[in-house]
Amino acid sequence: MKKIRVAVIGYGRSGRNIHRDLLMQLPEKYELVAFVDVDEDRRRMIQEETGLTPLQDYRQLFGREDIDLVVNASYSHHHAAISCDLLLNGFAVLSEKPAAQNVPEFKQVLSAQRISGKPYYVFQQYRFAPAYMKMKEIVESGKLGRVVQVSFHFDGFSRRWDWQTVHAFTAGSLHNTGPHPMDWALDMMNFPEDIEVFCAMDRAHTAGNAEDYVKLLLRSPGAPIAEIEISASFGFGKDTYQVQGTRGCLTGTDKGLKWKYYSDDNATPLTLITQPLRDENGAPIYCREKLPIHEEEWRPTEWEADAFNAKGLNFYNALYETITADAPFLIKSKHILRQMEVTQEAYWQNEELFH
Repeated sequence: MKKIRVAVIGYGRSGRNIHRDLLMQLPEKYELVAFVDVDEDRRRMIQEETGLTPLQDYRQLFGREDIDLVVNASYSHHHAAISCDLLLNGFAVLSEKPAAQNVPEFKQVLSAQRISGKPYYVFQQYRFAPAYMKMKEIVESGKLGRVVQVSFHFDGFSRRWDWQTVHAFTAGSLHNTGPHPMDWALDMMNFPEDIEVFCAMDRAHTAGNAEDYVKLLLRSPGAPIAEIEISASFGFGKDTYQVQGTRGCLTGTDKGLKWKYYSDDNATPLTLITQPLRDENGAPIYCREKLPIHEEEWRPTEWEADAFNAKGLNFYNALYETITADAPFLIKSKHILRQMEVTQEAYWQNEELFH
């Protein structure tokens, strides 16, 4: 089995705690051959934990022929520039999200990819979350009827004070957390060309000047309404996944989903009555019926129960098939571009928050 030789730029929470840890679980498919970090303490950690000689500058990778893929887990505001540089110097690139700060910057990355001819991917591993994949399977089965609305909630009650709270670092809830639920929402809408965007942002209790509350609504003809909420101000918890359909509904989290629905074949035909409704004694009554509801649920397997790990491994397994066997990859550049367009519009609508 061919091994993909990987270099990782950045040895922080993403480069070390996500990418390194995931790739170490797939030793038959991936081999870690290089790590880069500008921080001296992190470089000491690289030496101690991996046995590899750490690099200080990603440009020290240039000219090496023992690297098949570079993971760009640098600071968010450096993603686009470093991705461009890597592509133009002959490397296949997997970029952390957000792929760029805005649409023009992302188009520069796409231009660099076209010029270089090298593969470019974005780490949107949440598309591979077991619960999301199950939710989509249920929707596509038609059991819930036509989908009216999908909602994705990433809520909690917490304060934050690191660089991910600083707008100039391409940080804040929409840039940092938002790519995941937005990818879900746009996927459920089939990535339409024409999208109407409404977004409200706020800063509740963050140390920096970036948002920690986002309410985003997306609408497009022929697609379900998509609602996204990312909040650091609600600690009671809402179900991550919610679907409203014409014959059923679904709710749940990564720990499990439940849905209920009825079949037109088993329900009384719906007939409009405009006259006042009465019981057998002529007394007024409320419009009420008991639909023949079916209820089902899904629980993750033992392996899927660690959702954070499972979605990452699913991503890297799918990426391996794409690199080695030319299998189509779910996350396409045009999907990221649509996401960038929505993100840019959302920030434009809330410009006053950052002045």
